Amino acid sequence: MAQNRNRLQYQTGTSYIDGNTVRKRDYGGQYAVHDLNTAYRTSPAYEPEIREHKKPEKHIQRQPRGLTGISRASLLVLTLAIVATLYFCIDFLMMQYEVNKAEKDIVKMEKTLTTLKTENDAAYEQINTVYDLDYVYDVAVNELGMVYPNKNEVITYKKAEENYTRQYADIPD
Repeated sequence: MAQNRNRLQYQTGTSYIDGNTVRKRDYGGQYAVHDLNTAYRTSPAYEPEIREHKKPEKHIQRQPRGLTGISRASLLVLTLAIVATLYFCIDFLMMQYEVNKAEKDIVKMEKTLTTLKTENDAAYEQINTVYDLDYVYDVAVNELGMVYPNKNEVITYKKAEENYTRQYADIPD
């Protein structure tokens, strides 16, 4: 009991409960020991203290100094990085679209080339089957009187550097 009183001397202003006894501070600075079971039965004038509960105050939480905000320079760098990233993404997507379009055009042109080659080969075969060269030679020599030229009848000329030749007069016989 003496030990409890010594402990209570260090704890001023607070109540200390040990078992079923309650110590209340006396106005003279001493602690009075009351038995909880007998305190309510023996003293009819005992009224418990009514404490008013204070409303909790709103606490404004402040961030630590390191996290108070972002500086303007950091914001500018971050904004520039975002803009550059968006620019490169859009540019990449546009290039990818152009490559896909070029591939589709190549496939389309290859189909067109294949079709044209097939038509050209078919037309060449038709010409070879319709016109017999032996028949053409026979008609040219027998009906039209054409003959092969002799070696002395062939006149050669030197080709000019230009892509075309101008003829100012008739070729001599």
